[in-house]
Amino acid sequence: MKKASRAMNVHLGADLKALWVDYCAGLGKTPGEALKEAIEQQLAKAEKFPPPKTYQQTNAAPNGEPKVRFEILMTQSEKAAVLERSNLERCSQRRWIIDAIRTGLTHEPQFGMKEIEALGESNYQLLAIGRNLNQVAKAMHEGRRDSVTTESIEQLRQIIDAHTEKVSNAIRASLERWNIE
Repeated sequence: MKKASRAMNVHLGADLKALWVDYCAGLGKTPGEALKEAIEQQLAKAEKFPPPKTYQQTNAAPNGEPKVRFEILMTQSEKAAVLERSNLERCSQRRWIIDAIRTGLTHEPQFGMKEIEALGESNYQLLAIGRNLNQVAKAMHEGRRDSVTTESIEQLRQIIDAHTEKVSNAIRASLERWNIE
């Protein structure tokens, strides 16, 4: 059984290494000693303040489950920002706040109506691509290679590119939705 190494290599680049060496010299420590001390300090902090639990959404809440009232107070500017964002997302302010909370708890995107519609269209396009590919494969198996043209493959590529762009935009919109200024 191979013994694990106790050493660690860190590639800093010339400029950062020079700054680190000068900083450590000012402390009267070797770069390795200072790095070990910094790691120990970070680990000690982590033990005192463990990272918050990431929750997972497991099932949809039963329809009959009662909701629990939770009141929050906001500044005028926060309320205006929530109103603006919920209008952009085409949902209620309450739904937008719940989605923001779920994103914070689960670290998973919560899609708005715009993204859901885009992803629905995207799935429709994927199904169409699948049907087209099945037709191409069937024609090739039957020996009708003349029905598979460069143009038909190019059309499929364009559909795939459009699909990829729609999905990327929906994902980006969902992730960017939670940025606040």
